[in-house]
Amino acid sequence: MSKLPYFKIPDSPNIYSAGNVVSKILDGLGYRYYWATEGIREEDLNYKFSDGARSTREILIHICDLTEGIFKVATQQVIVPPFDFNDLSFPQIREKTLYNIENSSNLFKKKTGNDLKGIHLVLESNENQTEFPLWNVLVGPITDTGYHIGQIVAFRRSSGNPINPNVNAFLGYTKE
Repeated sequence: MSKLPYFKIPDSPNIYSAGNVVSKILDGLGYRYYWATEGIREEDLNYKFSDGARSTREILIHICDLTEGIFKVATQQVIVPPFDFNDLSFPQIREKTLYNIENSSNLFKKKTGNDLKGIHLVLESNENQTEFPLWNVLVGPITDTGYHIGQIVAFRRSSGNPINPNVNAFLGYTKE
């Protein structure tokens, strides 16, 4: 198996463009997700904060759903929910999520200039399509992904398996 992306945050571009900013936000999510899920155990995956809450595994599936949607936006594909990643193993979910983030980041990085008006989230439900601007992607699925990564970190701490204390999201690398 090849090395998964986001062991560290990729180097920053020299140019501040709208596409590069979205790309860098995604890179930050990728790094945080990588380390939130590195070394996760079966008991961590099964952990639930309470009976009515999602398990860590269910949250990871939801994050995978969100990143699938982000990738579809980056490739300008119509999103037709629901996605079904329930049958994937944890390593498959992790790999798919990390590559969704990396591929989306790379696509946004290719957007030159500062105009992303042409990027939309197109959602299909009951054969009807609804279009949302990129703003909704930023405050919706991208922000929601970060929120849920934080849940994974908290759940791991609660289940007795905290993430590597050397993770440094501000600098974008993890001390050995």
